[in-house]
Amino acid sequence: MTAPRELYLRALDRLSTVVDAVPADCWDVPTPCPDWSARQLLGHLVDGQHQVLAMATGVGSRPPVTDSAALGALGGRAPAATWSEVRQQITRALAGIAPSTSVATPLGSQTVGQLLGIALIEPVVHAWDLATATGQAADLDPDAVRALLPGVLALGDRLQATGMYRAAVRVPGQAPPQDQLLAAVGRNPNPSSTHDPAT
Repeated sequence: MTAPRELYLRALDRLSTVVDAVPADCWDVPTPCPDWSARQLLGHLVDGQHQVLAMATGVGSRPPVTDSAALGALGGRAPAATWSEVRQQITRALAGIAPSTSVATPLGSQTVGQLLGIALIEPVVHAWDLATATGQAADLDPDAVRALLPGVLALGDRLQATGMYRAAVRVPGQAPPQDQLLAAVGRNPNPSSTHDPAT
């Protein structure tokens, strides 16, 4: 099984590929996330990395940015450059932290490896959101999907209860793992046929 830090860094790599391929005139297009443009979604991802960085380095948890205008400002006028800088910061930080290091999180004390295993869902699913919004291929890392799917399916309706996700989308029982994961977090795996936004 791939280690959580490796999976996380690979997810950031895939996300970076999507970010770099967004046309300059597409940063204000709508995304599968309600009320968020591509720029605001990128701001959310930047904020997410700030949160992971704060917890992984022992600073502690910080409240997420939720205001749409503030998220747009975090995305910046040059979102790809903004993301590249944040990506480099977290890569450098994680390289110097042992995955077994215990840190404080909103879920209590976790190892950095456990923290990254939980945080993995953000760059994985939002890479799909950004790719879908900007007309790019939206294939997810199969290893990341396998790592995330059991826990996401086990949570079931509790995901929607957090207020962070819409209700799960129905897919056939034999749907590919990627489709199952996306559906479980409220995404329509085939957005060309139906637009079903989720956060």
